Amino acid sequence: MCADELFTIVKTIFEPTSSNSDDGVIINYLKRIFQVLIIGFRYYPLLAAVYLDSIVSLVCGTLYSWLDYSITLANQGLCNTDFYATLDQYIRAGNTSSLAARFDYYGTGSTLLAIQLCTDIPRSLCLAYVSIKLPFLLIDKIRQRFKRSSMSDQERMMMKFTREERLLLRISDPDSPEMLYVRNLFRQADQRPRSHHLVARLLPKFIYEWRDDFTFSTRILCIYSSIILLLFFITVQACVLILPELNSVQKKLQSFVDFLFPTSSGDDNDDETVDPATTQFPVPSLQRVFILSVVTTVLLITIQLLTLLANIRRNLFQTFRGDDSEIPRRQRSRYISYSTGNIHFGGYFIGYLIWGFILLAFFVVILWTCVEAFINFGSARILERILKMIIPTFLFIYFKQYLNKLLARYVFLQHAGEVLAINNRRILMIFIYFNLFLDAFLGFISSITRLLWSVVYGIIYMCRLDYSPLGRKLELMDGGFSAYCGYIHTECCHRHPVMLIFASHLFTQFKMKQYKQIEYLGQLSDPDRLMKIAIKGHPYLLDDAIHVLDDMIQQQQPELALSITTSSSTIPSGRTTRSGRIIEKKDDGAGYQQFIFQMFFNNITTFFENITGMFSIITAGPACIQFIIESK
Repeated sequence: MCADELFTIVKTIFEPTSSNSDDGVIINYLKRIFQVLIIGFRYYPLLAAVYLDSIVSLVCGTLYSWLDYSITLANQGLCNTDFYATLDQYIRAGNTSSLAARFDYYGTGSTLLAIQLCTDIPRSLCLAYVSIKLPFLLIDKIRQRFKRSSMSDQERMMMKFTREERLLLRISDPDSPEMLYVRNLFRQADQRPRSHHLVARLLPKFIYEWRDDFTFSTRILCIYSSIILLLFFITVQACVLILPELNSVQKKLQSFVDFLFPTSSGDDNDDETVDPATTQFPVPSLQRVFILSVVTTVLLITIQLLTLLANIRRNLFQTFRGDDSEIPRRQRSRYISYSTGNIHFGGYFIGYLIWGFILLAFFVVILWTCVEAFINFGSARILERILKMIIPTFLFIYFKQYLNKLLARYVFLQHAGEVLAINNRRILMIFIYFNLFLDAFLGFISSITRLLWSVVYGIIYMCRLDYSPLGRKLELMDGGFSAYCGYIHTECCHRHPVMLIFASHLFTQFKMKQYKQIEYLGQLSDPDRLMKIAIKGHPYLLDDAIHVLDDMIQQQQPELALSITTSSSTIPSGRTTRSGRIIEKKDDGAGYQQFIFQMFFNNITTFFENITGMFSIITAGPACIQFIIESK
């Protein structure tokens, strides 16, 4: 759903300015910010309803999703399509022939409406899924409420936990990914058990290895789902809107090429067919070129996205074990930078993907145009001239590199290059001396190729945040790579499997003891057993009881103090208080009950202090692990 809104923002960036041309840059920028906030507030109630997971929130979320779905369908039913211009847009465009060219290409029938319907299917399916899933969650919540009487005590206790507490308790399960990761730490890579998932059996291991000891975070799954739908919307819109304009673009491009590289004849050719003998570069039909370019671009972008997904898992595993071969080691002075990078990760990922798609499609169009020109016309004189200048230089460079490899293997290194030890040192020094002058020229050519390759690979890897074209020393100056490092380090600090297992174990033990205490105290009926067990387990309560008696006597309540029974041997007879008084035996149930309540209120503070201490241990556990890891 958000992918469609993101595409709307992208489309407004490349559209002409609105009719109110007097708006300044700040006003337009504020409008974009307000538009983004509206998108966020539109879908935030659904997220909040699922997170709160209560009957009231799910009822509100269900009603809101049904209302939003109805409004969306009604809006689509008003024929507000993306491919037909409105009257305001038609007047703003200056009555150009773009709409007429679109009608000439697709016709005035239902072709564009069918394309619009196919484009709206993913968005409608997502909205329908949300509108159906929320009622199911609500029904399940109501069913749990009615089944509470037949639930066991443990199930009833689990219902009282929050979502985070339940997730933390599930980590201790034997089949959880975190537990499997900890087990695999003591195994070799070839000794790890193979996954039993169907996807793991179908996918070859050299393409992608499915592992049961790792799960991607919900944030990554949401970002990738939005990116896939966004890529679908961009591809469909590009094909539908650009294909009708390619005939006029081809004529303009041919005129521009003839203007830059005029022919000797100087004859103008206004026909649709291009004669390769009268032009330096005949521009072929761009429709097939454009379709091939879009398919190639989508294929390359998809491969890059899948590679990045695999690299996220590999980089997280490396960071878990302290390997900084790809991701720079975490530094205390850059914690704020990591936090801001983690915030920017999702937005930068989508922005880099959009620009990567545009730039890659542009250069792929140029490449396929050259190939199509050679296939259709057999020659292109301007390309032949460029290749005649480039190919000899590259052949000489590759010949020189191949010669250097042969000499290094069989002349200048011992054992045919198996050992990095110089052989024939004098000959090597002479060769280096004469090679210096030749490499000065080759270095000039290599610097140009270095610049070209950096541009090419920078465009291909634009959507890959784990790759920085600036190099290892300057990679942190790249905003995308810095955001990626911030995300990896933040995930490592909060999703480290060893830390989660430790915290889950402490939390589980604490909840088990707390549950046993509640269950055990619920079985006690009379106050005498409660007092006896409390003092038996905690002898220091005996002195507190004596001090309570002393306070009662000092408050001029001797009759109440002396009426406290000690027949159960809880407080032995003959013990003296701080004021020197002696405890006497006397059976009086009312006085004994008041004594029990007094003891309870005096020691309730100590009980909560113990509970707070146990929470402090749980909270300090991950910090201790982080401190140990950083110390190492």
